[in-house]
Amino acid sequence: MPTIKELQRRAHSDRRDLMYRFIGYLAYFPAKVLIHLPITPNQVTILWIIGQIASSLLLLTATTTSMLLGLVLFQAFFVLDCTDGVMARYKRQFSLNGIYLDRLGHYLADPFLLASYTWAVFRLYNDSLYVIIGGIAIVAFLLNKAITLNPAWYPTNQRDFITQSSERSLLKNQPSVIYHIFALFRLEYFLNVMFWGTLFGYANYTLILYSLFFTLELGRKILSQFRMNRQFDKELFKGQ
Repeated sequence: MPTIKELQRRAHSDRRDLMYRFIGYLAYFPAKVLIHLPITPNQVTILWIIGQIASSLLLLTATTTSMLLGLVLFQAFFVLDCTDGVMARYKRQFSLNGIYLDRLGHYLADPFLLASYTWAVFRLYNDSLYVIIGGIAIVAFLLNKAITLNPAWYPTNQRDFITQSSERSLLKNQPSVIYHIFALFRLEYFLNVMFWGTLFGYANYTLILYSLFFTLELGRKILSQFRMNRQFDKELFKGQ
């Protein structure tokens, strides 16, 4: 069985913020066992997707204890999200479907958590306004994914520019302040805004914050992509 240091040496992946590094470190421990079992990285991906969705169901009971338990379990399964990558790099089991499953998992599990949290807040405060606020958060989150520039939309000779534009608009490539503010709201992270807001009994204000945050992030991404495209226009259509 490989040591943690050996796994780090053979399957290391750079992380920008401290929480991601911490979770990435925790991921080596289940990986240390799973790499010796007849299970593939993609199967681990499916496991954490199911686990996060199942964890979200605990929020539907709308008690503080069950909501906190559901959030902690949801975030704990993010460790396995990092574990599948460790396994893939260690065993050299890469696949296009692995990347696709990972993206699919986040596009399913995160909105499901937001929907469950919205329902819990609605039940706690018996106010349908929170259903609308939660709906805005979910729509903004999904639109953020949907409006990402897709090279397939463009002619072949323009796709490299579009790929660069899309890549530069991602949060991981934004200034440190913007990136670390996002990290506080990231649904998969331990001790995030949703956890603390729920713990101290401010689930309603927490939902409002997430709705505002995802809406602002959607606007930032749209403007960033427009700005990058305009810069590339000068190079791509120069002299036309």
